[in-house]
Amino acid sequence: MGLLSTDLLAIVTCAVLGVLIWARGQKRNRLPHPPGPPGLPVIGNLLDVPNPQAFPWDTYMNWSKEFDSDIIRLNALGMNIVVANSVEVASELLDKRSAIYSDRPRMVMLGELCGFGNGLAFVPYGSFWKDSRKMARQEFHATPVKRFRPTEARSTRRFLLDLQRRPDKLMDNLRHLAGATIMAIGYDIEVQPQDDPYVQIAEEAVASIAETTNAGSYLVDVLPILRHVPEWFPGAGFKTQARIWHAAIDKLFNNPYSVCQKRLAAGELGDCAAKSMMESFGAHPKGPEYTDTVIKSTLGSLYVGGADTTVSALGTFFLAMTLNPDIQEKARQQLDQVVGTHRLPDFCDQASLPYIDAIVKETLRWRPVVPLDVPHRLTEDDIYNGYYLPKGSLIVANTWAILHDEKMYPDPERYNPDRFLRPDGTLNPAVRDPSTSAFGFGRRICPGRYMAVDSMWIAIASVLALFEIKKAVDEDGREITPDGEYIRGFLCHPKPFPCVIKPRSKEHEQLLNVLANQDA
Repeated sequence: MGLLSTDLLAIVTCAVLGVLIWARGQKRNRLPHPPGPPGLPVIGNLLDVPNPQAFPWDTYMNWSKEFDSDIIRLNALGMNIVVANSVEVASELLDKRSAIYSDRPRMVMLGELCGFGNGLAFVPYGSFWKDSRKMARQEFHATPVKRFRPTEARSTRRFLLDLQRRPDKLMDNLRHLAGATIMAIGYDIEVQPQDDPYVQIAEEAVASIAETTNAGSYLVDVLPILRHVPEWFPGAGFKTQARIWHAAIDKLFNNPYSVCQKRLAAGELGDCAAKSMMESFGAHPKGPEYTDTVIKSTLGSLYVGGADTTVSALGTFFLAMTLNPDIQEKARQQLDQVVGTHRLPDFCDQASLPYIDAIVKETLRWRPVVPLDVPHRLTEDDIYNGYYLPKGSLIVANTWAILHDEKMYPDPERYNPDRFLRPDGTLNPAVRDPSTSAFGFGRRICPGRYMAVDSMWIAIASVLALFEIKKAVDEDGREITPDGEYIRGFLCHPKPFPCVIKPRSKEHEQLLNVLANQDA
């Protein structure tokens, strides 16, 4: 009887648990999804997904206002897309609940066809990602990354000379600055003054990410079966483009790393992230081939992310300075007071230059490099604020909306570094630092953010110390005001715009001549 009673008790317990689990599922299914535009039968909101070349972040912001909700939802062919339009929603889901919100969706075009599947920002949440993240953290977290500041300062000095020699090639100069900095930090490779092959390869690889990452960019991401369509088939031009990008990504991952391996074996490799990673993780239990793959992917990912952040953010800085000469003047007054006119600013001056910090913050906020964060994939059913979020949902943080929140940043379309300062000119900690949102959320936050901010700071401080940035004039002597247009997509860059960049004075020109002699 005792055994029968025990069996009966177990059966009853299992039945009760089954009913409770079923009831819980039924309750969740009765909960509403977040609000959003009504869809069509079968395809849902497929036609509502904004074009990446338009302003999808604005569309999502407008839907939030229309539906009076900071969280909105679309369903495209069964793909559940949830957009967080406020820092409160993004932080609650992606930061506080990061254990179930840290996966990535399947990115067929970028990951499988273009070959960027192991990229740190896009690889699925798992052991490979954890190993890659561990390597990146070792080299680029807040404290260890400071050892690369002399390299950043050296690259900036060469950039200043490029500005003097070729002021009309601003975006080219910025790309060279970014490439030179990251190739030196990552691989101890000094790039050529112009048309460097490593920089050119990286630019091609960056293009693949910019064009493929926003939801809706390629139909193959919604219908993965299309990946099997042959390249010659009508409408399969995406396969041709993927093949071109795949070749560039392979070179980005492999070429500089192979050079490092040879130089390390010959005892010729200087201090760099690749050397440190190879020495620290060389005895990984999964073997040398696996370790090489992780290191190559980590370095290549940081190159792509860091280079594009630098080009976009500093391009925005030059645009903002062209449009706001009064901000330049205010910055120069502080620089001249702290640094003087006989040397360049250095990181040791940072604590005494809060206005430069404020300019860096406002540059990141005003025109974020990545207006829509890379989608996170939910790995379990969840409930937020009474809304049902099913497993497999894609969660997108609307970085633009967060950094243009009128409650935190009044008059958000105005470029205004003073918003980050107290009346006495010191930084105001009550104003949220844009870098806490501009570089992503949760466990997927960009590990290279400290290096990116350092590179921005030293470049901005040095440029403002030496140069005046003005509007160009037309043939009749009338000022040309830039239209402020951007190349839009997953990554945003200001379109080329006319401006005049020249040394502030003869004294500053002489300082540039001293730099040129030192660099010779």
